[in-house]
Amino acid sequence: MIGENREIKPQSINYEGEKKMEKNDFGQNGKPSFKIVVVLGAIFTVVGLVIAYITTIAVKETSGVNFCSSCHSMQPMANAYLNSVHGGFGKSGFVAKCADCHLPHDSLHGYLIQKVRTGIHDVVTEVTKDTYNIDWKEKREERRHFTYDSSCLHCHENLLRATKPNKKAFLAHKAYFSGKLKVEVDHKKVPAMCVDCHKYVGHYELGKELDKIGTVYDKDFYDYKRDEPNYAAEKEIDTESENSSVAKETEMENDDDTDEEKH
Repeated sequence: MIGENREIKPQSINYEGEKKMEKNDFGQNGKPSFKIVVVLGAIFTVVGLVIAYITTIAVKETSGVNFCSSCHSMQPMANAYLNSVHGGFGKSGFVAKCADCHLPHDSLHGYLIQKVRTGIHDVVTEVTKDTYNIDWKEKREERRHFTYDSSCLHCHENLLRATKPNKKAFLAHKAYFSGKLKVEVDHKKVPAMCVDCHKYVGHYELGKELDKIGTVYDKDFYDYKRDEPNYAAEKEIDTESENSSVAKETEMENDDDTDEEKH
């Protein structure tokens, strides 16, 4: 009725229900819950580790002579390298991979960027140009552009100390490290690089191998696993083993003869 005072009762509001609806997997106020954070973190970690592993394997497998000499134009370089100390030749030989010398080692970032650039350049050149017509001997004079001091010093860390017994070598390297050793490049005096003095390091008699371009290479030589010691080194080792065996046999025969004489 009009004029009657009615008591209006406030309606009860279910705040708990709304809070439960708000409190889902994303937590309160839309923030991710701890469970979601852990799951996402685990997924990203696994993906990151897989990418890192694949990258590491790819970098390793594309850094040696086996991969680099898969391009026909690199066969003379591979042959000369395998007959050098850096390629594993002889007693003192050790195996330095192509990327150990021909990529900068100043930083991981710079190393990977230059590796990608060099790889793209080499593939494009191999596919689009006739590599037989490239003057490779002239290219050797550009050694400053594809052999880095940081590469040399990455392995030869104690170079100055190691050359102390040789006065001539010690003084030359002392001048190099002090920046006083200069060479002329494009009519300008600039600090010397390792390859300015060690011009043919890493590739033994490369000039003779380059003269073979256009001829038939020994297919068996280039088909074997090149990360192993080369034929020349294996032959040298086998020869030494044979000589050692012959010497021991001779020594034993002499001992037997001596014993017979005593009796």
